[in-house]
Amino acid sequence: MAIFGDSTEGEDGKHVCPSSAAYNIEAPEPFIGSLSFHHFNMILSGACVGLVCLIIFTLMFRHATHLSKPREQIKIMKICLLLPLYSITSLLAICFPTAAVSLTPWMEVYQGLALGSFFLLLCEFLTRENEDGVGGFFESFDPPKKRGKEVVTGVEWFGKQWLAIWQYPIIALGAAIATDITEALDVYCLESNNVHFAHIWLTVIAIVSVAFAVTSILIFYKGLKSHLQAHKPLSKLLAFKLIVGLAFIEKIVFTILHSTSTLHPTATLSQADTDVGIPHLVICIQMVPFALFFPYAYSATPYVGLTPYESSTTAWIGLVNPMEILRAMGVALGMAARRGGRKRASKRGGRGSNVYDRLETAHPGMEYPPPGPMPPPLHPFQYDPGHANSPAAPLVGHGR
Repeated sequence: MAIFGDSTEGEDGKHVCPSSAAYNIEAPEPFIGSLSFHHFNMILSGACVGLVCLIIFTLMFRHATHLSKPREQIKIMKICLLLPLYSITSLLAICFPTAAVSLTPWMEVYQGLALGSFFLLLCEFLTRENEDGVGGFFESFDPPKKRGKEVVTGVEWFGKQWLAIWQYPIIALGAAIATDITEALDVYCLESNNVHFAHIWLTVIAIVSVAFAVTSILIFYKGLKSHLQAHKPLSKLLAFKLIVGLAFIEKIVFTILHSTSTLHPTATLSQADTDVGIPHLVICIQMVPFALFFPYAYSATPYVGLTPYESSTTAWIGLVNPMEILRAMGVALGMAARRGGRKRASKRGGRGSNVYDRLETAHPGMEYPPPGPMPPPLHPFQYDPGHANSPAAPLVGHGR
């Protein structure tokens, strides 16, 4: 089977998925004792998921009951939630392999939202002692300079990282919806990487998007490492980077293994086991050491004793409140639209390019006037991730 091949043509000349029939969930022979691999997988994966949930929800409970810095701790809880969601979704895919195609892409969405929350957490650390917020910090920040690259301001550099990181959950959400639609139309075809099906294209898009986002978060961390030393940034980054990195590598590895028939059904392994069961078993197992590391990387101890504590209800409501995420994604979409508008204006002979150049230097989330002569801004505005949970006050200003 070639990596970009494996399809058949129907009588009408259309490409047909080579395995459109329902999965054969049970293998002909038992794997261990009287247990099939499918049942063994459910038992082992279920035990791993239970342990992960116990550890992570205990950590989240500690943060919720010692809520001394809610703007930071709610973001930490959102990051921690990735592990239970990832594990539970994998277990569901193992138990119901015919639904795995619809379930699996949403794991990318969880991962993208957690990465965005990690980025916002770093922003909170940067602005803890800065009354002017994240925009005030980056106005005076001198970004890393690359040889042969155009010199940019701190705000421009921050805006580029914002867009590069938040494109991932946006694209992951679109890819998840597209996967469910194409699967319903029978043009997705998990079993094939033929270019006539949606599977290979959506996989490539997801891989490129996550690679771009992870690279940007590493650039952001490296450029600001000296400003983040007091917050154990390396352990926090490592805990999250390993999850994303391993998921990225495993996606590529299993794509190759399936495409080359290296991983194939046997007497003890059904097609459901090779296509769905084994990849998700690996995820469930590897979440256990990550769950053990998270209480160290995202410990609640630094927040204990910093009274007064806010109500734990505030933490749980903030955890499920989507306003912060939606606002951040909206800012990224707005920035992308303005950049596209600037490029189109430049192609028309430069008309309006100065307007877009000046817009580009503003803070992400700034409310811009319509194109035309731009008066000096008296009250520049910026997006403040800490206030995004409140729909009434997502934008906060600071005077010059």
